[in-house]
Amino acid sequence: MKNYRPAKLNPAQIERLQQLEHEFAELTGEPLILIAYASRNGKIASSSSVQSTSTLV
Repeated sequence: MKNYRPAKLNPAQIERLQQLEHEFAELTGEPLILIAYASRNGKIASSSSVQSTSTLV
């Protein structure tokens, strides 16, 4: 993930991310955490280049 850095989110965006976490947790039946990263080179990732990773802790 060297081409990405943690995204700078405002409080409203963080709240929305937390809402999405809750919605997806209800859909999957598992607790989960969404993490926001921003591209270091300023490029916006297309949906085809976004990868999903699941980690159980």
